[in-house]
Amino acid sequence: MKLRNKVALVTGASSGIGRETAIMLAKKGCKVAATHNKNKSGGEEVVEECRKYGDAMLLQLDVTDAESIERAAGEIIKKFGRIDILVNNAGVIVWKDLKDQSFEDIDRQLQVNLSGLIKMTKALMPQFHSQKEGIIINVSSGAGKQGYGGLSVYCASKFGVRGFTQALSAELPEGIRVYCVNPGMTATRMTDYRGVPPERVAEVIVSTTEENLGKNSGDDVDVWEYAK
Repeated sequence: MKLRNKVALVTGASSGIGRETAIMLAKKGCKVAATHNKNKSGGEEVVEECRKYGDAMLLQLDVTDAESIERAAGEIIKKFGRIDILVNNAGVIVWKDLKDQSFEDIDRQLQVNLSGLIKMTKALMPQFHSQKEGIIINVSSGAGKQGYGGLSVYCASKFGVRGFTQALSAELPEGIRVYCVNPGMTATRMTDYRGVPPERVAEVIVSTTEENLGKNSGDDVDVWEYAK
């Protein structure tokens, strides 16, 4: 997809991978809708940077809340008239063995990382189908391809994202494509800033959106193959 003048929604854009992805898409000529949940100041900084390159808007979004999802989708369509790209990036992690996790820890990871991602995608399906085109990027993880001790619930949520991506691709018409981008350890708050710079992950997400990596809808895009 050529990105100039396309409308891109990036969830969890106030920091880390989402922040860098939103800014990079703006630099490519996209109109950007960036969302935050609680980090409003971080979201404002991202949108200010995006506006150096074109139109951008900031939205508060809690992907665990159906009303918040519907409201955000409606506001973006009201402002821009369409949505061409959805980057489902919002995520949380709890670094504990299952025996040490609370039910709240479990629910939060599954609701944000998997259920919220699915619901956000569902909310935009009518718009994508009416346009007969669109790109969906689901951010999973290397922990969605291999299980790691201390991350059992997080792994379950990210394995689920990959399964959802593969199944959804079989439901979508040719003009709407979905890809699963799997970062490895990335230097964000979630990892205590260990790993590759989030800009490198953003580069892979943007390249996936441009569809220049030779992937088919439903495919995995493993970041470590490209961000050396």
